Amino acid sequence: MKISPKQIKAIEELIPKKDQQSFVDNAIQKGLDDHKADNAEEIEVFVDGGSRGNPGIAGGGFGVFRGGKLIHKGSEYFGDKTNNQAEYLALRLALRETYDKFSDLKIKCYMDSQLVVEQMNGNYKVKSADLRPIYEEVRRIADQFKHFQISHVRREQNQLADDLANQAMDRRG
Repeated sequence: MKISPKQIKAIEELIPKKDQQSFVDNAIQKGLDDHKADNAEEIEVFVDGGSRGNPGIAGGGFGVFRGGKLIHKGSEYFGDKTNNQAEYLALRLALRETYDKFSDLKIKCYMDSQLVVEQMNGNYKVKSADLRPIYEEVRRIADQFKHFQISHVRREQNQLADDLANQAMDRRG
């Protein structure tokens, strides 16, 4: 990256001499980090759904990260659903919204619903007649990605998605 004489003059005027090299080094590193994040070959999607009551007011949210940088987020109110239905609906929402832009990348999904993660990974059967249709739809969407992986995380590691799910429930549509 080449710095123009005009940029050097601006740096010299604004930043004390002793801090100038550090400033330039940090700016270059940030540019490199941003470039790396924009070109990462995988995305991480943190997803959460919830219900206030079971069934009750339900919503979901998700955050998409690329190279550690939040690049997209979303949430939706689902109406009157069970907690497990809300978890699956949130996963469906996240996958639908990421597919058009990122289907050619590896997707790593994280949820704090152990049931959904284990069912999506084929470790638990989907016995509930209410969940089976949404599970099958989500499975079809996930299978369209170049690479899809889903893992369980603790609730504390899923704070953004949890906050977005709660905001969706607060909106009630």
